[in-house]
Amino acid sequence: MTKTFDFDSWQAKLVALELANKIGRELMKRLNVEPQTPSHLANAMGIPLPTVLFHLARLETVGVVECRRGLGKRLREVKYYKVSSQEIVFKIGGEKNER
Repeated sequence: MTKTFDFDSWQAKLVALELANKIGRELMKRLNVEPQTPSHLANAMGIPLPTVLFHLARLETVGVVECRRGLGKRLREVKYYKVSSQEIVFKIGGEKNER
């Protein structure tokens, strides 16, 4: 599935910020391989959990990653994140330039 953004939209700007950020890119790479919990990502990447949650919230807001609920250890509910789109497209000039 492809996620398309109008070049001038706030969503495109937010995606661009995450793509320009080392942590944002690494999260997307890891979530493209398999769904993971924020805690697992923080431990694997060696960064604080609030940092992971900040970037995941931004990516989820624009629809690049999605959250699913599942059962973790001790049958507690946990959130798993995964990439929702394999491709990200920026349209310059919005929908007017489509042919």
